Amino acid sequence: MKAAMFLGPRRLELQELPLPDIGPRDVRVRVLGCGLCGTDVHIYNGHLPNARPPVVLGHEIYGRVEEAGAEARGLESGEPVVADPFIPCGECPECRSGERRFCRRETFLGYHRNGGFAQFTAVPAVNLYRLPPNTSSESGILTETLATVVAGLHRLAPQPGRRFLLLGAGTVGLLWAQLLRRTLPACLIQTEVVPERLARARALGPDLALSPDAEELEATVRGICPGGVDYLIDATGNSDAVAQALPLLARGGTFLSFGICPAEERLPLSLNWFYKQQVTFITSRRPPGEMPRAVELLAGGAVDPGSVVTGRFPLTRLEECFHLFDEAKDRQIKMLIDPWA
Repeated sequence: MKAAMFLGPRRLELQELPLPDIGPRDVRVRVLGCGLCGTDVHIYNGHLPNARPPVVLGHEIYGRVEEAGAEARGLESGEPVVADPFIPCGECPECRSGERRFCRRETFLGYHRNGGFAQFTAVPAVNLYRLPPNTSSESGILTETLATVVAGLHRLAPQPGRRFLLLGAGTVGLLWAQLLRRTLPACLIQTEVVPERLARARALGPDLALSPDAEELEATVRGICPGGVDYLIDATGNSDAVAQALPLLARGGTFLSFGICPAEERLPLSLNWFYKQQVTFITSRRPPGEMPRAVELLAGGAVDPGSVVTGRFPLTRLEECFHLFDEAKDRQIKMLIDPWA
């Protein structure tokens, strides 16, 4: 089978590999599409030490069951599935206490075990979720990312009829916008500096979508929400964007840090401001148990994949796609890698 092997920072090699072996509780999946995630790009560029090369990257995996191990019950050959890439050890104190998201010995498909930038991959059966037969590959590759947004929404637990400021209109920003519309906010304001992404955000129908580079953020937001916003959600991972928006958080409001940022990023926080405003600062990183909800939301049409997935590329162009992620933000948001194209 064809696979793109990550060998180290900015080193990717298309290789011919044997079909992956499967244990009794594993499933060999024929990969029909795998999304290119920002985390993959950070790993490729050497900014995140998540992966253990040599390894096949790619964790937003959509495919069909090719062969199931003897103890992998309930999955039939040919069924469409998506993979939850997070594999907890099940034995550390955190796992045994029910806090699997804090597993000390976690492994990830696409980081520690070969992932989806290949024609086949091996996945524990318990990490696979069935999809409706008519699911498109565009919907399939969005499932894992949508699950993280669903987890963030549960962490946020917003009250209806409140005011939201959402930073960013990349993949997660556009998914957040579509789910937030279903929570019936009184006001949804979204920011984005890339004009083409801003246009996509506006097409989803927020009360206001603006570029902080073109408009004065505070004056514009306070023109609609004089007292500030109840919820501030960062989907950029950019500390400058967060620092600019934090003063717009109303007293008693909640800030959700969601976007992945480099370890060296810092915020100029005033503890006195947090104290006086009595705001809440929360984070959301991992979505244990949210994949079924993401499957249902996509099947029910809660998210339009066409608003997010902008390109389909063969495996031979994967390295080019890593560069496009950084250099073509005006043209590409979520790129789908098709290993059979």
